[in-house]
Amino acid sequence: MSIIEHNGIGLFIETIMELSFNLVLVLMIFSMCISIREDKKHTYMRKIAIPYTKTILHFYIVALGYNIAHIVVCCYEGIETAKAAWCMKVGMFAYYLFGEIFVFLFFGVIYRRVIKKYGGRSLKLWSHILLLIQFAMLILLLLNCFTDILYYMDEHNYYNRAGGYWIWYANTILTFLYFGVLCVAYWEKIDLFLCKVIMVCVGVPVIAFILNVLIKEVVMNNISVIVSAMIVFVMFEKYKTMYAVETFRELERMQIKLMLSQIQPHFLYNSLTSIIYYSDKDPQKTKTALVDFSRYLRKNLESIAREEPVPFAEELEHTKKYLALEKLRFEENLEIVYDIEDEDFVLPVLTLQPLVENAVKHGIRKKQNAKGTVTIRTFRKDTEHVIEVADDGAGFDTDMLETCDDTHVGVNNVKKRLMMECGGRLEVESEPGKGTRCRVVLLDQPVRFERSDEQQKGAIKR
Repeated sequence: MSIIEHNGIGLFIETIMELSFNLVLVLMIFSMCISIREDKKHTYMRKIAIPYTKTILHFYIVALGYNIAHIVVCCYEGIETAKAAWCMKVGMFAYYLFGEIFVFLFFGVIYRRVIKKYGGRSLKLWSHILLLIQFAMLILLLLNCFTDILYYMDEHNYYNRAGGYWIWYANTILTFLYFGVLCVAYWEKIDLFLCKVIMVCVGVPVIAFILNVLIKEVVMNNISVIVSAMIVFVMFEKYKTMYAVETFRELERMQIKLMLSQIQPHFLYNSLTSIIYYSDKDPQKTKTALVDFSRYLRKNLESIAREEPVPFAEELEHTKKYLALEKLRFEENLEIVYDIEDEDFVLPVLTLQPLVENAVKHGIRKKQNAKGTVTIRTFRKDTEHVIEVADDGAGFDTDMLETCDDTHVGVNNVKKRLMMECGGRLEVESEPGKGTRCRVVLLDQPVRFERSDEQQKGAIKR
C-alpha cells in the first residue's frame, strides 16, 4: 500500500501490467525450452527444428530481465531508505545492462545473417567499429557506478539523467537505425521472417527512444519491448506453422523423387534381361534372382509411405537384393565386401541402397576397365553410428555435388533426408581416378523396431 500511496495508482497499474506480461514471458520461455530439449532428446525421430528458435528464446529472456529491472525501479523509486537506494542502484544498472544486451543480441543476428553473408569489406569494417563502440558503452556503464556519468539518484532516491545519457541513447538509436537500413538494403536476400522481426524490434524501440528524449516524464522503453515481444510471438507462431508445413511438403516431394529414381527403366530392363539369360542355363539362379527382383521392387514401392526409420539390418538386406541383381549382370567384374561391426541402430528408409547404387553406377561402371570393388562397412565411434560405402572406381570432383544433375541426385537426396529426418550427416570424399568414400554419421539413439504385419499376425497366433 505504501508503494501505491507514494508512486500513485497509475504507476501501480503499469507495474501490475508488466508483472502480468512477465508471467506470460516466463510461460513462453518455459515452453520453448521444453521444445528445444525434446528436439535434442528425440533427435532421431522426425522432428522439425524451427530456425531462429534459440534467437527468439534469447530475446524473450532478455526482455524478461529488462522488465524485471524496470519493475524494481518503479517499486523503489522515491523511497528514502538504505534498502530502497541499494535496490534502485542495482535495478537501474540492470536496466541499462539488459538494454545493451538487446543491442548485442540483434548485432549478432544481423552480423551472421546479413553482414557476414552479403557484406563487403567496408561494411564489415564499419560493423566491427560499431561493435567496439558497444563495448565502449559497457565500459561507460561500469564507470557510472563510480562517476554518475550516465545517470544518478538524487537525495530523494529519484532517477535523473546525466550528461553521458545522451551519448548512450544516441548510440542506441543510431545502432538500431543501422540495423533497419541493412535489412532494407538486403531485403531480397535475407529471410523474409528475419527481416520482419528485425524491423519490428528496431522500429518500435526507436520510436520509444525518441519519445523518452522528448518527454522525460514518459517511459516508453518497456512498453516498446512488450509490444515488440507480442508481435514477434504472433509472427513466430505463424512462421513455425508455415515452416513445418513446407518442410513436410519437401519431405514428401523428396520421398516421391526418391521412389521414382529407384524405379529406373534401364535397371529393370537389364535385370530382366539377365534373368531371362539364366532361365535355361541355371533355373535355380533364375528363381533366386526373381525373388530378389520382386522383393527389391516391393521395398521401393513401400518406401513412399514409410515415415519412421527402419532397422539397419532391413536396409542392408534390401541393398543386398540390389547388389545380387547387379552381380547377376556383371559377375566377376563386381566384387562386394561386407565389414559389418555395428547394426544396432535405425536410419531413414532407402539411405544405404542409393549410395551403393551410386558407387556401382557412377564409380565402378565408369572406370576404364569397368571392374572394381564396393565395400560396405559399419562401426561405432563414441556416441555415433558410422556407415561407409567405398569404391575404387572413377571418382569425381566433390564440388560437383552442388549441381543438380542426375549423376548426384541420389547422394544429395540422402544428404537432405538425413539432415531433415534425423539430424544425421553425409560426408563424401572422392578424387578422380582413386574412388569415392561416402560416410553416413548417425547420432546414437534408442532403437525401436516396428514389427511387420506378418510378425504381428504371428504374435497373435502364438
